[in-house]
Amino acid sequence: MQPIRYWPARPVCSLALILLAGSMARAADLSIHTSGSPQELALARYMSSQPERDPFANAGPVGVFIQASLAELYKSAALLAVRGDGANANRELRVVQIAGDGTVVDEVIERYLAFRQQIDLLPLSSARIALSDYRYHFAGEVRTADGTAMVYELTPRKNRPGLFQGQLWIDSNTGREVMLSGHITDAAATSRIEFVRDTNLMNGCAYARVTHVAFVIPVLGRAEVSMTELVLTPSLTPQRE
Repeated sequence: MQPIRYWPARPVCSLALILLAGSMARAADLSIHTSGSPQELALARYMSSQPERDPFANAGPVGVFIQASLAELYKSAALLAVRGDGANANRELRVVQIAGDGTVVDEVIERYLAFRQQIDLLPLSSARIALSDYRYHFAGEVRTADGTAMVYELTPRKNRPGLFQGQLWIDSNTGREVMLSGHITDAAATSRIEFVRDTNLMNGCAYARVTHVAFVIPVLGRAEVSMTELVLTPSLTPQRE
């Protein structure tokens, strides 16, 4: 099978700044105390967590299943692939099978894969959720499959490309991202870009993640993408900070 081509996608180029933003904060950005309420401690753990752009970087092979559609045209397609381990794991996607409408493959799936490729080339500083860029408001605590999570409302401090408004769920024990959702506030985008990224943890380690994205493509209308990433050989050993 021919390699997937990567096309630039202007309407959603700012999405590259937030799709993998959850684990990019560095300890240098930490301006809260490491003692205090449970919500302060959870946020401190999140901000000081390891600065890996991909929570599956050291997890071995990852299965990738992408479903995409052009809702107004009743067209859909799907892609099944495996992302291997190694130094270039984030940029190497071995396609196993593609099925469905060719327009959706070319205009939606390939655009989305191009975002992922661009994310790998971004410097860490441009893709992190930093206290200097956002106001954090503690919204409450919710139960999850692996324990509890602290919920924070995020509002940009300034209007610049790549920032978003939405919610961040942080695992109470490990400080790792459980869910990130919202919309991009970039005024230069041609449409509202909505996203939800849900990460499943096992003993503090990410073993599955589902990302939903919706945007508008000129002429074709609303596009929706759902990407499921699953570690094929999950480790049962808790990951150390």
